Amino acid sequence: MGTDGLYEVSLLRRRRSFGPQGRALLICRGGRLFGADPRGRLYRGRLRLYAAHAIRRGFVNAICETPPRVKAAPGTTTEMRSVVSISGEIDPLARTQSTKVLVGRKTIDIEITYLGPLLR
Repeated sequence: MGTDGLYEVSLLRRRRSFGPQGRALLICRGGRLFGADPRGRLYRGRLRLYAAHAIRRGFVNAICETPPRVKAAPGTTTEMRSVVSISGEIDPLARTQSTKVLVGRKTIDIEITYLGPLLR
């Protein structure tokens, strides 16, 4: 994910995909992330890359914004439902990888796949 381009992010459950509803498309350009999923949630954030000898690491810090039309769970405030933080560590040179990210306070398994470069 260290390369500018288009990426697909799939939620995994026991190494199997959730299907179309568990997928999102992300654009990475100059370390900035932008994306959306079929439910209308928007994703924005930053990708920080660290190079140290043989260690290839990248850290994703992003937020997920839920559209206002989505019904909140009982006891959820407007602020809690509209923005959720996302963070995790990735291999910036892998074309496809499975990893874990922290979404709010919950750890989620995801698969990130590079789809191709951005056209100018």
